[in-house]
Amino acid sequence: MRLPSFERMRTMALLYRFLRTALSLGRMPSLVGREIFRARVRARPPSAFEDAVLFVCDIEKCLGELKPLEQRLIAYCVLENRSEWEASRQFQTSQGFISRHLGHALDVLHVTLCRRGLLPPMPPGMAADTSAAPESSDVPPGRKS
Repeated sequence: MRLPSFERMRTMALLYRFLRTALSLGRMPSLVGREIFRARVRARPPSAFEDAVLFVCDIEKCLGELKPLEQRLIAYCVLENRSEWEASRQFQTSQGFISRHLGHALDVLHVTLCRRGLLPPMPPGMAADTSAAPESSDVPPGRKS
């Protein structure tokens, strides 16, 4: 399965919101580390705080369903805002490997978030048809097999 880049960007935007919310609660996301930081005290309604805690816990459960490599890639490339090139050097593998696995991790996470209702599914008219697109090809573009 290969999602359109718009849906991957929606998933990444939700992950950025997760990071900001977790840090505002005074807690580093579990993918990055388990350290606890003191948050700034703000006057906000209790329901907003409770909603934020539930949101962070729900996203962490969805991230927990990923494979360990996928979790590390999302933590490194998305939450720490590192490039695929930096990740390839960190994990000592090719940039193509990182790109494929990060894309797959975002696709799986997107489906999980939609299944749990944390991310609304795309309206049928806006979703791009990706069923005709091949997953990968051994033949470079412009060459016939």
